[in-house]
Amino acid sequence: MDRRTLIGLTAGVGITTAAGCLGTLSDATGSGTEGTEEPSADRPVVGDGDGEDGTDVIVRNAGPEERTVAIELRRDGETVLERTETLPAADAFEATLLETGTYDLVVETESGRSETSVTQPADCADARTEIAVSEYGLETTTASSC
Repeated sequence: MDRRTLIGLTAGVGITTAAGCLGTLSDATGSGTEGTEEPSADRPVVGDGDGEDGTDVIVRNAGPEERTVAIELRRDGETVLERTETLPAADAFEATLLETGTYDLVVETESGRSETSVTQPADCADARTEIAVSEYGLETTTASSC
């Protein structure tokens, strides 16, 4: 195993450990769902829902340099969100899913591609899927509070 792979795996385990519970993850990203704030124009909302209970989808640049990220969300074979974002180091793109169901999330960068399913459950108050992108690849973390 080369040094870069070892460092990447160690960073991935650290991110997963640090995100051990939803509260810790919300605090770390600075984007908890406290209060009744409306989403900003920079934070797309997908679907019709009650506006409070949603699944947050976060794509975070965990690397030390600016990174371009292609993001696509599909539901039932239809693209509901497609964006290309240039994220400065330690910055993130965030979207909220309000409509219950399962979404396919595709994130692609020069360092790799990640495809994962994201579910907006009907019975959970808060859920979150985060993909950390770095020069070592992509790491997915999911948490929910039901």
